[in-house]
Amino acid sequence: MSKANYTRFDRHDHMSSETRNEILSIKRELSRTDIKHDTDRLENWMFGLFDGYLYNNLILEAQKLPVDLYTRVSDVYFICKDYPEVVYSA
Repeated sequence: MSKANYTRFDRHDHMSSETRNEILSIKRELSRTDIKHDTDRLENWMFGLFDGYLYNNLILEAQKLPVDLYTRVSDVYFICKDYPEVVYSA
């Protein structure tokens, strides 16, 4: 069985309104036409945070962004990485 490429967390218990607002602000920045990078996957992974999914490669994909935007994505990533992991059993 292969390991999932994400970890789960309980967004409702842990994510602050400031973090949620920052995710939406980053999404707006990713939609700008002057970013010279295909951001569809990164946008999807950022929205996954609202459902409690932290994709392992989010931080690697964000490294392709301009430094200021990468820093913001990185901050959100590490905030979410500190949330307790939720493990669902089958």
